Amino acid sequence: MEDNDMPVTAVLSHWRLTVKGIEAGFDLQWAFEWSSELHHRDQLHKMWPLLSEQEQMRWQPILSRWDERFRAATAPIRNPDAAVRKDGRWWQDRYPLRVTGEPGQELPPLWSPPIYLDKE
Repeated sequence: MEDNDMPVTAVLSHWRLTVKGIEAGFDLQWAFEWSSELHHRDQLHKMWPLLSEQEQMRWQPILSRWDERFRAATAPIRNPDAAVRKDGRWWQDRYPLRVTGEPGQELPPLWSPPIYLDKE
């Protein structure tokens, strides 16, 4: 089954697991794959306009709750040179506040402090 064919419940479930993982601490080993981690939120963004109004109303409170938790576990990228995203994908312009990994690991250039490095 392709991502486009996944039911809303499955994609929301994947988004929930992604957010929980980010809250627990994002492993710096995967820092340069960050935007790939947000794939399921991208899928929700694509499928939302295809849902009926009734389905949107049904699922919006759940999506909003996980988006809010994502916002709390991340911070906006601070880069004056970056273009303002006009496609509505605000989650792609954020980075995790809590990371795990080895001290001294390189962070992507657009990730701005403060972050909290949890030693494993």
